[in-house]
Amino acid sequence: MQQKLFFQDATSNKFWTAEADGTNQIISFGAVGTQGRRSEKQFINAEACLADTEKQIKQKIKKGYVKLAENEVIPEKQASSPDEVGQQFFWRIIEKSNKKRHADWSEYDTEEHIENLAELLSKSGKQKLIQFEKQLQIYLNQLHTAEIAELSIILECDFKKVNETIIFDDSLSDDGFIYFRCWLLLKGQEFFTEISQDINALVNGKYSFNVGDTWGEGLLYVADEAYSVNHDNEDDSEIRDAVSEQFPEVVHYDSMERVMNREPKGGAELQTMYPKLVEEIVRVRS
Repeated sequence: MQQKLFFQDATSNKFWTAEADGTNQIISFGAVGTQGRRSEKQFINAEACLADTEKQIKQKIKKGYVKLAENEVIPEKQASSPDEVGQQFFWRIIEKSNKKRHADWSEYDTEEHIENLAELLSKSGKQKLIQFEKQLQIYLNQLHTAEIAELSIILECDFKKVNETIIFDDSLSDDGFIYFRCWLLLKGQEFFTEISQDINALVNGKYSFNVGDTWGEGLLYVADEAYSVNHDNEDDSEIRDAVSEQFPEVVHYDSMERVMNREPKGGAELQTMYPKLVEEIVRVRS
């Protein structure tokens, strides 16, 4: 059995081939257009070899790789726009810097994640840091919605139970809401996409986290901190200022120009609007 796959995005163009030949497994991978690398592994029997090979193929497909039919060639990669490149860079480095993304939620630490992120970003040039900061501001604005504000209230604000009714204190500070949105972004692209579409995705069984740690304030300053590692950055805002100068159309995350889609709800209304979400979170927080 042999299967060839490929992966293309704004910054990648790679192949991955798996072959199960009896008890011998051969894996080849690398950048399209190169010979790549090759590894071989022996298994105790052909069934184990085939099972492991099929498992690896499924894992690659889950990560976005695409199967090629027999004799089919990898299509020519289309040129990506600067925005697409920036988006891919942002999410790749957010997820790469989260060294506990496959660990239990109790092992995750927001500050550790941000420190790892700053270290990785410090190896990038200034324009890459500007791209990162630009995308950060864009995504924070995309999360500036009533639904996300209501999620913040459910996760962070005090509540009381009167008979069977859950009543939330719906006070929400501007700064706290920004830090909450930073925390959401640190969870990665898949989480961001799902939670943006429906906040009930928080309790769909795919995600776990510490409900007592839902602030990611350090993400606001990480690009400038990374820049400061190798450059003088006296006012600590070289990268943020550059985004304002190069991309004036991008609304800053704490600008007065921000407008929500509607007024967020609070009090007892949230239980009616999101019954399962409120039930699950209140159970964990109680």
